[in-house]
Amino acid sequence: MHPVLARFLAADAARETLLKQQSGGDLSTEEQAFTDAASANPKHKSVLLGVGGRTLSTDAQASLVLLAAHAAVRALEQDATLAEPTKKAREALAEEGASPEETDAFLASVLLEEAFGYEQDVDAFDSEYVKEALGEVPALAALTKEAVDALFLTFVKAAANDAERKVRESMARALFDIAWSEGPAPINPEHMEAVLDAEVVDRPEEEQEAKVQATAQLLQALSKEGLVGPIRLSRLRALLGEDDA
Repeated sequence: MHPVLARFLAADAARETLLKQQSGGDLSTEEQAFTDAASANPKHKSVLLGVGGRTLSTDAQASLVLLAAHAAVRALEQDATLAEPTKKAREALAEEGASPEETDAFLASVLLEEAFGYEQDVDAFDSEYVKEALGEVPALAALTKEAVDALFLTFVKAAANDAERKVRESMARALFDIAWSEGPAPINPEHMEAVLDAEVVDRPEEEQEAKVQATAQLLQALSKEGLVGPIRLSRLRALLGEDDA
């Protein structure tokens, strides 16, 4: 988990920083990143400032997570390793018409995935994974419906026989519909879980094996297109029970 995200997921630290800003106190670089994120999202800032006590409502928790993640996005610009990949990701999203707010939300989702998407140590920050995920953004941002259709057809046509073709077709359609229904985004564990629930769970064993294998092959094909990085590929294949990424 990014240290700025971790720091401001604590409600007391978040509120104290907002109050410190209001009183005109000197802010650290991390605190400035958080208050900038809060100023850009006044509704969520208001929710946090209106909270009393240690128990947060669902809305307050959502506001806290959003502001903490957006603060961490701002902190990426000061990171010697991640500043340039972040800049390139922003430029790629802007070129495809994303607003600054949409771009911030996209980048925040990358940090939240790193923090909570896998069974990793939340006390450590996997900078290499985030760097890779940021590097996926230009290819994802440029992905059009026509390009997705082409990926689908190429993958299906590469099947060895009609039975495999049908399996590839169903799994590719399911993954693309679930992961990219609102536009291309990094394929994550939630997408994989939804695909498995919809297409694999409770099916006969032979059918399960064929569909899992087809999904692993699809991820490999997407990796060759730069849409799934090697670390992500390894982790997603592990969720399928595939040790060899």
